[in-house]
Amino acid sequence: MRECSCFATASRPTVTLAHAISLRNAPEVPSWGLLLGGWAVIVAALLSLPAATAQESLASEPDIAERLGIEGHYRAGHWASVRLPPQHGGSVELETTDGDGVAVVYQQEFLQASHGQGPTSSFAYAIPGTEAAPLILRSRDSSSAAQASGEDAGGEVIWDTRFAEVGVPAEGPSMVPVGMPWAVVIGNPLGIDTIGANELLDRSATVAVTRVDEAGAVPDHVLGFSGVDLMLITAEGTDVLSGLSAAQGEAIASWVRGGGRLFVTLGAKAGPLLEAAGWLAELLPDQIVESSVVSMDPSGFETFTNSQTRLQGFDAWQFPKVIGAGGTTLSRVGEVLIAGRTSRRIGLPLAIRYAAGMGKITLVAADLDAAPFTQWPERLDLVTKLTGDVLSEKRSEVGSSFRVSGYSDLSGQVRRSLDHFPIKRSVGFSIIALIIAGLVALVAPLDYLVVRRVFGNPLLGWMTFPIVAVLLSVALVMAAAPRVELDSSVEAAAAEKDPLLRQRGLEILDVDGSTRTTRLFHWSYLYSHPAQSVNVRAVPSEPLAELTDTTTYQVLQPFGAPGREMGGIQIDAWNAPIHVPLMLLDPPRESQQGQGEPSLTSRIDSLELAPRSSKSLALQMQLSTHVNASPVQRRRGSELLQGELINPFPVDLLDAMLIYQNWVYFLPTRFPASATIEDIDSLRQKNFRWQLSRQRALESSSQTEAWDVTQTNQPVRLAEMVMFHGVVGGTRYTGLQNEILGHLDWTDLLNEDRCILVARCRDPWTTLSIEADTQEPSPAIVPPGETDSWVRIVLPVEEGRRE
Repeated sequence: MRECSCFATASRPTVTLAHAISLRNAPEVPSWGLLLGGWAVIVAALLSLPAATAQESLASEPDIAERLGIEGHYRAGHWASVRLPPQHGGSVELETTDGDGVAVVYQQEFLQASHGQGPTSSFAYAIPGTEAAPLILRSRDSSSAAQASGEDAGGEVIWDTRFAEVGVPAEGPSMVPVGMPWAVVIGNPLGIDTIGANELLDRSATVAVTRVDEAGAVPDHVLGFSGVDLMLITAEGTDVLSGLSAAQGEAIASWVRGGGRLFVTLGAKAGPLLEAAGWLAELLPDQIVESSVVSMDPSGFETFTNSQTRLQGFDAWQFPKVIGAGGTTLSRVGEVLIAGRTSRRIGLPLAIRYAAGMGKITLVAADLDAAPFTQWPERLDLVTKLTGDVLSEKRSEVGSSFRVSGYSDLSGQVRRSLDHFPIKRSVGFSIIALIIAGLVALVAPLDYLVVRRVFGNPLLGWMTFPIVAVLLSVALVMAAAPRVELDSSVEAAAAEKDPLLRQRGLEILDVDGSTRTTRLFHWSYLYSHPAQSVNVRAVPSEPLAELTDTTTYQVLQPFGAPGREMGGIQIDAWNAPIHVPLMLLDPPRESQQGQGEPSLTSRIDSLELAPRSSKSLALQMQLSTHVNASPVQRRRGSELLQGELINPFPVDLLDAMLIYQNWVYFLPTRFPASATIEDIDSLRQKNFRWQLSRQRALESSSQTEAWDVTQTNQPVRLAEMVMFHGVVGGTRYTGLQNEILGHLDWTDLLNEDRCILVARCRDPWTTLSIEADTQEPSPAIVPPGETDSWVRIVLPVEEGRRE
């Protein structure tokens, strides 16, 4: 049995100065007693010295808050890294709370010591569900004696602290609120830390900037960058980049390929920077990595920013140039943002944007943290224009939508749609009010009239009142029974073993056809009619397992946060802690330990479900697949596509759409696996924005279907809005923000050299396997329910040949 912690450590007697004086003044104490008492005081002080020193060292450690997140910055509801102390052992656990107020214990079982060289990682990962969520860090005892006894020996508490509250990120550790852009800077921030700041109005910056000054603060897994909007790297951060380990570099690269935004300045010091960041060189074309320094004319920057201040010539990193159709200057895999010329009047790009998986890398051919740009007034305007809307504050007015729906984010509408189960009888507030009024009428006026006027004995009220209460309770319990429809004796026999678990989810599988980088997001609500405790794990389907080459991570965790965004409230739950073990998918070889980013997986154990309640769970995966995506041809001098289109998936696609810039091509209702459409030009076309807004052309005008923020019975249209919220106008159309699920919005990927194939799938790519949390092994089941499964693949677009 687990012993109470209060009995684990023997208490030591404490002798104070007042006690010693009282002993000295007592006439009954002899001289030899005083001598023994003095020695007792000295011995007690010596025995308590190590403990006092340890407590002082722990209490005086000033950087504990900076170790939570990236330099103390984090987002609630996202994975946050915890930089562990130097001697933390081989395995730890972190206890915090999720958005429902339930304690969650993240067991870092992937931290393993190797040949006495210490653990393979100095970071642990957890999800703080709320602002200032508590955090308890323990070292787990993995000794053979504890494992052999079958007891959980627990561990020593290393930290008992909290995550930072919402504050000013520029002043220290703080939670980054929803709607505030978050930028991680390695080098010079280039003034983005001053955006929105005003000393006269006493207004702080509207962008949370985390400046990394040491390599040890960079997480070693892609989960540590969850919630980051932009990463900025300049030449001043070369020393930090050179100190990054292979796992830290691969973590940044995985974050970029999974949809991150990277901004890099490459000028005269680009050679040392690219040499220090080998992971960055792997993301860029060889023409960039193997280039050289060239003298550039600054007129391109001046024209782009409408500057009235003259710039001097500067040394830049030479970017490649390719002349595309219509005379536009395009890179091999990206687009030129600023066209310039050298001092010898040779045209070369000054800023270019490359695609890396589902992310984007913006390169500037200048050291913006060096002269002559340090004194140039338009430097900040140059950075903000090149980053687009990433650094703009999301302060859209959604007050009216919040008053109607109770949430201000699109995720709140998705949550209300998913948290709806036919098995659960929904009762309106008016019915409940009538039941309460009926009960009051039965126990008050009717009871008085029947007992006193009819029977004439008031003492009978002691019998009629409990009878009425019991009968009404029985009626309410019968009315709350689950809706289980049985059509045959076989189904009836199966229903007797049905644990009355149901699930409803939304799943989106994203694939980049060029790099074959794949990510999956599965959001499910698990409903239980009776109270029970279960273990949950995610199981990939056979088609997904066939497509998968390697898996970067596969994590299952509680999802959601309280607040006006999702319409939830923060409560203090008394449930038992949920256990989320993190472990390696494939244990690395001894020769490869610590050389790369660990492939993590997780499950959920001891999930307690209250009667008639549900729990929000999310599965996140990033993997590499071998999807054979053929390029799509574009007609010369036009935005229209032509040629053939192949279904690259081993499953049938339903209601598929091919989206290219402003146009959408409607495919047949069923697009069979590995089938081919001979001519894309023969498909029906429509303006994509009109399709999302259900706009129809009338005789002399057009009509747009307004978005209903309370509508929850149209999952197809809701999923389309989540995937392309920015195309239809974003908040201006829906009246809701899209911050919680903003990483699913692919509006930025609709450019000239890419098209997107979107379709629904009949069967989900992943399922939730449920087991009873009991001592005896129990069979795993997949709870019945509906999962709206979608797939998106980015296909490269090539210009067609001349006929």
